[in-house]
Amino acid sequence: MNQENSNQVNSKKKHSIKRQVYYQISAFMSIMLFVMWGYLQFFAVSVLLIPIFLIPIIYLVYSIVDGINDPILGYLTDRSRRFTAKYGKRYPWIMIGAIFSPGILILCFVPVFDASLSAEMAVYAAIWLIIMMCIYETFLTVREISHVSLFPDLFRDLEQRANVAGIGMFIVLICQIIASISIPLIIANLGGATNPNAYLGAVIFVAILNYILIIPLHWGVRETEEMKETRLKLEKEENVSVSVREVLVRIFKDRNWMSYLFAFLCWAIAGACILAGINFFVLHYLGLGIEATILPMLAVLLIAIITIPLWVYLPKKLWSIKKTYLAGLIASAIPYLLLFFVTDYIGFIIVIALVGIGYSANWGVVYSLVQAETIDNAVVKTGKREEASYMGVMRVFSAFSWFFQTLIFAMVWTITGYVPARGANQTELAKFGLKLIISLIPFVFVLLGVIVFATMYTITKEEAKLNREKLMELGL
Repeated sequence: MNQENSNQVNSKKKHSIKRQVYYQISAFMSIMLFVMWGYLQFFAVSVLLIPIFLIPIIYLVYSIVDGINDPILGYLTDRSRRFTAKYGKRYPWIMIGAIFSPGILILCFVPVFDASLSAEMAVYAAIWLIIMMCIYETFLTVREISHVSLFPDLFRDLEQRANVAGIGMFIVLICQIIASISIPLIIANLGGATNPNAYLGAVIFVAILNYILIIPLHWGVRETEEMKETRLKLEKEENVSVSVREVLVRIFKDRNWMSYLFAFLCWAIAGACILAGINFFVLHYLGLGIEATILPMLAVLLIAIITIPLWVYLPKKLWSIKKTYLAGLIASAIPYLLLFFVTDYIGFIIVIALVGIGYSANWGVVYSLVQAETIDNAVVKTGKREEASYMGVMRVFSAFSWFFQTLIFAMVWTITGYVPARGANQTELAKFGLKLIISLIPFVFVLLGVIVFATMYTITKEEAKLNREKLMELGL
């Protein structure tokens, strides 16, 4: 079989459900790590007692470092040729990241310095946190960039992409249910929300689970012999070295990719406000314990699971990817607006449950499909498969969402007089600020993302289909 025919067979290949599930085990691992990582901000403010004004600085430095290494790691893994013949283009990097990232996350929660003792110790605690966060993110990036870069190459037709994305979202939501129950309960039972050892116990549990899941992940991300042969062929043809700058210029000139990234950034900032804000709202606005964060998150995840079939069906049978993604963004914006009118725990659970409708689209099903569609379009235009470089740029946007979130929180907290050490004994103005950061502010960001994506994204359903056919013809 010649190379072109070999690639066409691979392009049409239908992978088994078992293979699809094993491939998406990475999503389970990422969510467990992500949920645990999400406690770092509350841990830094309420446990380590690092001053509020240092938190945005921590996340700014982290975002800058992450913003630099993400596109570089994407570029380097795209150009790496050492392991291709034996292991494939993406597999070795996925495994390297999977092995190292959980262990480094543990070190993020080790209270090496007591920030409450002095201003100097607070700075040391912040520096330790920055260093560990950056090392952790580097290894996590290597795995996640390589994993998502494998997706458009391994799964070529829209129907299977939608199915795999749906499986991934289901796995993500099941994992989040596990994480949303287990992590708060571990923290509550090991000493409570202000005990550093409680967080250490929780992160060790997450790390052990990740290491167990490396086994099925290994089976899911192995590349076929046809894929290895195609990659070797492309590497031999690419004799001219391309600089990082050239690749980045090409990516930032891609109107469709950049409109998606801007919309994703707006949605990610809104999501970061919700994820980080829930702990503060439940504990310091409603005056409840950390275990009370379980029910709101379960409500979100339950609605998200129920709506997965909708987001799988729409792009496969009815709408274009663009229309489906816009619907997902709008579905995210509405509950944020409604949260502004919430004043009690029951109301909070009911309204925040609606966030699950847009969450199952934007973090799972449609999120993956937009990425694959825009990358297909770029490959057809350039003749180059640079998925990891594209994903590296995307992760720059993702990383800075957390800086913007911490900056927003610090500004609102400063203006409204919120003091973490007071716990639930906040002023009415401070409580208003805690509500604002999970309602109107994220609503405005998502609305801005809707406007930009609706006006700038141009790939139609017909063009996307033609792109997939051209890739097959070109042997890419």
